[in-house]
Amino acid sequence: MYRVTRNGKELGRMNAELSQREDGLWYYRVDSEATAFLVRMLGVSTFESGWFDWRDGQIVPLTYHHVSRRPGKDRFWQHRYDWGGLHTDTLTHDGETRVPLARGALDPLTLRLAVASALPEAAERDAGLDVLVVERDELETQQIRFLRRTTIELAGRCFDTAVIERFRKPGSSRNYLAWHAAELDWIPVRTVHHEDDDRLVIELIEYSPSDRLPPPGGDCPRPVDSSGKLP
Repeated sequence: MYRVTRNGKELGRMNAELSQREDGLWYYRVDSEATAFLVRMLGVSTFESGWFDWRDGQIVPLTYHHVSRRPGKDRFWQHRYDWGGLHTDTLTHDGETRVPLARGALDPLTLRLAVASALPEAAERDAGLDVLVVERDELETQQIRFLRRTTIELAGRCFDTAVIERFRKPGSSRNYLAWHAAELDWIPVRTVHHEDDDRLVIELIEYSPSDRLPPPGGDCPRPVDSSGKLP
């Protein structure tokens, strides 16, 4: 579970769950729950889910579903991937469409898992990734930039992290910085978005199984980037 804050004030909590079916397919879902009074009253929420497979060490998306609700601006889209025909069958709030595919394309959910899978090697090589991502109605090339390794403190625990930047396009609210923890198979433990003058921060507060977490207590080393400057 993650805590979501905007400019230091809590907005809500975000739950992420990854599970595997008996036939080997994987299901990944992320949903938000408002805790701030005004956000609850307005009914603001987001939900993402998707099925995918692992084939020859690669993630192969099968479906992706996204719903966001806010006053006067409810949006949704759902992709079903046709890898034989290299396109999606897509339903959105604007109607039906198809998005051309290319081998290796991901969606915003499986992108997170692909980054976690690639990070140990990318961190060693100080390398970045160009990734094809299916957004609502187009296939985009997005960049994952490895920035540095650093130790951070969250809820009294020290995490050894790799810091990455996801770059979609200039001005996009989906550009972000993320801290991925080595102790938790490189899942993100902190994500920071900037939109206009707002700073949205998503930080891990609960994890299951809890015995995977670093022990609480102790002093974390002060984070220093490769230039020797504090970030």
